[in-house]
Parts: sequence; structure tokens; C-alpha cells
Amino acid sequence: MKKLVLITIGLLLATPSFITAQSKKPIKHREDYSYIDYKKSEIYIQYGAPTIIEITDKLDNTTYNKGTVSHKYKEIGHKYTGVAGVGYNFYLNPYVSLGAYMGISEADKEMADELTDKYTYKSHIRNYTGMVGINWTYFRSGIWEASCGASLGIAYLDETQTLVDPKHNEIPFENDSYNFAYNLTATRMRVGGGVLGGFMEVGFGYKGLVNAGLSVRF
Repeated sequence: MKKLVLITIGLLLATPSFITAQSKKPIKHREDYSYIDYKKSEIYIQYGAPTIIEITDKLDNTTYNKGTVSHKYKEIGHKYTGVAGVGYNFYLNPYVSLGAYMGISEADKEMADELTDKYTYKSHIRNYTGMVGINWTYFRSGIWEASCGASLGIAYLDETQTLVDPKHNEIPFENDSYNFAYNLTATRMRVGGGVLGGFMEVGFGYKGLVNAGLSVRF
């Protein structure tokens, strides 16, 4: 009995020392605990071009109908601003995040009558895009990070079309519309690893084929 009591007392005295010693040991694989340090929120600004509406020429109508008169036009000049955007991502875990995005772009186009080749029509469009989406981070090493994602939403085209009559008078009229908006991000490379980082992404849709920007995580 005395031996059992002495052994028990010895174990009780040794246990705190053992726990203290273990807690002071360095963690050999710090990356196994990286989920503890991830930031849950990210805001970003970006610029991209060209967008799907530029590529597919969806920015205006090439046929104008008024009563029994129908005119067809061909493009003789255009310019685009590209699309500037701002967004927010919320990380559900270190690898999956939900996001919201808003973008704006402008474009001007000049058209000529197909039959006469005379400049008869121009269009100015301001495009507002809003989307929500999901992202997946599939690579993380040091300051480097790679992800992909998909977004869906709606685009509002605020368009002013102007017809030029034979007397060279300009006749403006509104032709606003809504479009289904989407974006598929094949890869998004971010460098920074901490609070502030820069990124570049390649995708297809209403954000542009190539995007670059800055993001802040907190």
C-alpha cells in the first residue's frame, strides 16, 4: 500500500512537468495548423478587359426598325473602357469562399448604313454588372495562392442611341436593357500571403478575360 501511495504521488508530481515540457516543444509541421490563421473577409478592386459583351458584340442593335422602315448598320469604329470592379469574399473555411461583385464599363460605337456607307448611327453604353459566386482555393504555399470560381448575376445596359438624319441632325433615344451576367474564373493567382496582396486572374465572362487588382484581408 505504501508503495502504491508513493507511486501515485510521484505520477501526480511528474504529470505537470511533462505537460509543460511538451507545450514548449516546437511544432514541426506548422502548415498543418494553417487553418487557424486564415482571414475570413477579403475586399478587392480590379480592372479587366475584354469582356464577353465586347467579344460577342452585344453592346447594341445592328438593326433599327421604325414603322415600315428598317435600316441595317455596320460598325465603322468603337472604343471600350474595360471594366472596373469591386468585390467582397467571405471565407467559410481556408479553401471555400462566397463572394459578391459589382462592375462598371462604358463603350462607344459608330455605325454606317450598309447600303450607302454613310455614318448614320452611334451608340453610347454604360454597363452595370452585379454578381454573386463561389470560389475554391486549390493551392497555397508561402506568399502564393491559386483559386478558381464561378459567378452569376445580372447586367443593366444604360444605352443612348443616336441617329443622324440626311440633314445631319442627331436624334437621340434610349434603348436600355437587362442581360444575364456570368463569369468563370479559370485561375486567380494572389501574391502577398498577408493582409495586403496583389492578384491576377484569367477567365471568361463579364469581368474580362484578364484581370488584375489589389485585395485586403481581415
